[in-house]
Amino acid sequence: MKKFICVLACFLFIPFTACKSESVTFSTYEITAKLNEDMVVDCNMVYTFRNDSENLSAKYFTLYPNAFSYGAETLTVFESDKNLAYPNGESYGFIDILKIKSQNAHLPYELSNDNQTLKVGFEKPIKRNEEIKIYMEFKVTLPNANHRFGYGENTVNLTGFYPIACVCENGKYYENRYYPAGDPFYSEVSNYKVNLTIPSTYTVASSMSAVKTEWSGEYTKYFYERDKVRDIAFIVSKEFNVVEKNEFGVNVKYYYFQDQTPLKTLETATNSLKFFSDTYYKYPYKEYVVSQANFLYGGMEYPCLSLISNELSLAERDYTVAHETAHQWFYGIVGFNQNEIGFLDEGLTEFSTALYLSEQKNAEKSYQKYLEEAKKSYLSIRRALVYLGNTLTPVMDRHLKEYSSNLEYVMIAYNRGFIMVDEIKKVLGDKKFYKFLNSFISKNAYKNATSKDFENALEKSSGKA
Repeated sequence: MKKFICVLACFLFIPFTACKSESVTFSTYEITAKLNEDMVVDCNMVYTFRNDSENLSAKYFTLYPNAFSYGAETLTVFESDKNLAYPNGESYGFIDILKIKSQNAHLPYELSNDNQTLKVGFEKPIKRNEEIKIYMEFKVTLPNANHRFGYGENTVNLTGFYPIACVCENGKYYENRYYPAGDPFYSEVSNYKVNLTIPSTYTVASSMSAVKTEWSGEYTKYFYERDKVRDIAFIVSKEFNVVEKNEFGVNVKYYYFQDQTPLKTLETATNSLKFFSDTYYKYPYKEYVVSQANFLYGGMEYPCLSLISNELSLAERDYTVAHETAHQWFYGIVGFNQNEIGFLDEGLTEFSTALYLSEQKNAEKSYQKYLEEAKKSYLSIRRALVYLGNTLTPVMDRHLKEYSSNLEYVMIAYNRGFIMVDEIKKVLGDKKFYKFLNSFISKNAYKNATSKDFENALEKSSGKA
């Protein structure tokens, strides 16, 4: 017990709590969107939710596109990455709210000072267990950016483009902000229906299941559905090729435009998905998509879809696909507040990636080698940051806004997170460790887990609770 508590003391500094609803009713987003050739998206959305608190007077939403607007208070990339994100010069995007109403009347709304939070008021307080629909009309302008949100030379990355309901936490709404380090996302699981219209010259890689397609010459309309996911994503391109494989009841697709070994990439996606499904918790969806995109970083996870950069080498692509696939469990099935405790989902994901790759036939590295590299990387980055005058201690539960660079975030969330998970595995032993992960995922599936949830699950699995 003493050794176990010591591991927690070294890594988990401050318990993090969140309010949780015991209701099994998920909110619903119904979105109609049309992508125009000028990279403007015309949208309507109906957001339906059941109030689980007393006398709700307002609902809050995050407007991620406004982080890309001119004069935004928060950066979407560090200065050192601007040329990668904006190869054609700085470009701007935003969301323009045109109308918000309920079933009966127009609703008052206001934006925060930085335009990243939308507050929607109600004509009268909403009672507990009362269901309400919020109707929104808005227009989205995409920046010319190789980022999660934007368009590049080959792809249009349509992610986080709609108002996303803020998470209720300790009786208040958690207001997200976009930051250049890490993944500044935190949302509840919901059900989605999307009607997406795009020019017929494009092909779309979607995180959702297509239930119907209508072609009308110049434009094609796709009808999508996906239940029990945190958000949705669409990668659109005129250059996509696609390969696919149905394995263990899951249809896996790979959309690409610059890959000499697409079947190898598809194999990594399929095999890693099955590996994590067998090792941790059964993958709950019928589809999984990997899509290349113009993206300044290696990859980015979304439920049922992983985005990977077209700039990756073969070895980097293999690693990134496995890493983003592991995120389907740690972020997708089990959510975390990535603004505050990104080290949990990244640490678990880095561990999982090393575990999967090291257990493949003809593996290039052992698990121990991956671990040693993480430790060396952690120490070398820390020394370099200290040399450059960074005096922050390597605590893990810091907010994204406190990171001075992506290197610092990698050092803490990825490297130290991986080292932490490995230490826990050593203390518990393999059998208890994997039983713990299965139990943790099962208990927190489709919820947002806190560091306290993680700590409590560890205590229980240790047999010392």
